[in-house]
Amino acid sequence: MAIQYTRSMTAMLDWFDEQPCSCATIGHIADATGYSRETTRNNLKQLMAGDYAEVRHEPTGEYRLIEDPRNDDSD
Repeated sequence: MAIQYTRSMTAMLDWFDEQPCSCATIGHIADATGYSRETTRNNLKQLMAGDYAEVRHEPTGEYRLIEDPRNDDSD
């Protein structure tokens, strides 16, 4: 699946780049980037569909960025 590099997606990926851990909840990412939870959730769904992110802890809704798709050389 091709990732749509919207401003919100780029902001989220940039934010993840600055984190010591690549794990966060939707609320944490939304608060940090200033985008809505819905927008954040949609971005994470794209990343999960491309195997760039995963749900790390289902009960808390914590996600983990596995790899930044901007670094993917397979395109």
